Amino acid sequence: MECLIAIGSSILGKIAEYTVEPVGRQLGYLFYYRSNIDNLRNKVRELDDRGKSLTSEVEVALSKSEEIEADVQDWLCESKKLSDEARNFLENEGQIAMQHCLSSSMVLRYKSSKKAKKMKDVVNEIQDGDKFSKVSYRPILPLSVENKGYEAFQTRMSIENEIMEALRDSSVSAIGVYGMPGAGKTMLAKEIAKKSNNEGLFLKVVMVVLSQTPDVRKIQEEIAEQLGLTLDEGSPPMRAGRLRHGLSKQHKTLIVLDDIWKELDLWDAGIHFEDDQKGCKLLFTSRSLYVLRNPMGVDKNFPIEPLSSSEAMYLFKKMVGVRAERADFQPWAVEVVEECGGLPIAIVTVANALKNQGLSVWKDAVRQLRNSSPTNIEGMSEKVYSSIKLSYDFLRSEEAKSLLLLCSLHEEDVIISSENLMRYGVGWGLFQDLDTLDEARDRVNSLLDNLKARCLLLDDSYVFEDFSSVMMHDVIRDVGISIASNERRMVTFKTAFKLEECSSKRKLTDSTAIFLRDRDVDNHIGNLECPELELFLSPESTFLVPDHFFEETKKLRALDLSCGNLKSLPSSFFVLQNLVTLCLSHCNLGDVTFIGELKNLEILDLSWSQVAKLPRQIGKLTRLRLLDLHHCRDL
Repeated sequence: MECLIAIGSSILGKIAEYTVEPVGRQLGYLFYYRSNIDNLRNKVRELDDRGKSLTSEVEVALSKSEEIEADVQDWLCESKKLSDEARNFLENEGQIAMQHCLSSSMVLRYKSSKKAKKMKDVVNEIQDGDKFSKVSYRPILPLSVENKGYEAFQTRMSIENEIMEALRDSSVSAIGVYGMPGAGKTMLAKEIAKKSNNEGLFLKVVMVVLSQTPDVRKIQEEIAEQLGLTLDEGSPPMRAGRLRHGLSKQHKTLIVLDDIWKELDLWDAGIHFEDDQKGCKLLFTSRSLYVLRNPMGVDKNFPIEPLSSSEAMYLFKKMVGVRAERADFQPWAVEVVEECGGLPIAIVTVANALKNQGLSVWKDAVRQLRNSSPTNIEGMSEKVYSSIKLSYDFLRSEEAKSLLLLCSLHEEDVIISSENLMRYGVGWGLFQDLDTLDEARDRVNSLLDNLKARCLLLDDSYVFEDFSSVMMHDVIRDVGISIASNERRMVTFKTAFKLEECSSKRKLTDSTAIFLRDRDVDNHIGNLECPELELFLSPESTFLVPDHFFEETKKLRALDLSCGNLKSLPSSFFVLQNLVTLCLSHCNLGDVTFIGELKNLEILDLSWSQVAKLPRQIGKLTRLRLLDLHHCRDL
């Protein structure tokens, strides 16, 4: 009997489970209709708020050229779709509820409440899935090699093919390309990088410039950036170790180290592939076979020879046009090409100088090419020097010549801002017939276009705050430095120590312009004994500027100490009454009251600097035309 009672109880329980509970749940949709609708409306509002917040994060990431994580994109799409569906449902539900009688309304309320409950549960699931570790990431950008002006000459194709074979050889880890300045080593290296990338020989191709005075930290940053690595370490050994570790994880990677002048300890710099990384290679370019062979231990080295006579003539004719084909011009074209020695940079610069010129100009050019010679420029051939010097001499505008020499004072391989050139030029008094700074900007851009058209400057794609920029080939820069020193008494120094040494020996008493780049914060310097100095540019230098530094520079017209180690303005600023341009961006300045005494100041750049407030004395600068306070967050 007890057994039968137990069985009966079990059966009744199951009947209740499958009848009473579901009925109760279904009735609950009617009883909690308003609550379910309101809960859904609140959940949709929460979902929309989270979507807006996440969308804002996405927009910020996109503004930084970052890629959005796939799960974030999926969540935003799914949440948008659900939000739209829920809003349509809620809108339609309100209209239906008002349009139906009580009996039909009960049925609709039941269906609407049930659907609202299910939609709310789906919203909950989506909200639970918005816990993202990160919204975006910085993509690894493929190397974009623009090799404008490269010609696939026969003398280049044979070397190019040999280099490609060496890159395919698993037993070769390092390859060198060497030749005279202006022979086309960099352009060939770019072509190799481009071809290797296109053929899939390497998954990643990195290209960095070493230059005569390599900045190891900058080289490390460029390599890491192109490979998507992060170098947070401060000390050189730790940074190098982090870079080596990152490189050890690479597969089929080519690193091009362009323009190496002397031994560089690759291990200390962090540039190292393991022995089992057979698909990873190094490609060097240099002026010196000795550097490649001995200190660097490169496996295979390939010389870049001058162009053949026919190739050189083809390139010259291509640049100057049909004039070189005329019978009266042709003998002189042969002479010009011969004087250029088969070096592409010489041919291109001379051709651009002679384009559209008359026969007498061509004849005179040949005489100048024969007579001009380099003066103590390491590795510079007479033919390269004379060809670039000729192009400089053929510039009709003194403004263009001055601007070119001003560019040559800048560091090797640096990006030169057109806006900075305008500010320096105005301060220097380079433009005599212009009334506004906009006119000066137009003049600078026009001159730069002219210099680029003559292949004396290189176009650069970098644009900062709407201002264009240029670069300079290191060979042209070398010639420019020589001309600036010999003809204009414009000099450049790499250390404050060397500047002080020359100043103390009174070697700079007639100097008109000085460019100094010294990043040693411990360097101290005496005063400048340069009574004729008009231009002193020392951006990113960290030497300590003493109070009496400018006492002997009363003629100074343009001064740039941006990113400098300035704790306060030196008291000798009082003597700079001829100063027109003053650039002090990225400085921790403190009190800038002294600036109000510089009555002739027209351009004042305090951008990115820590300036608590502008003193009333600034109001005394009645000639001021430009006050740059970009990103002065303390003001």
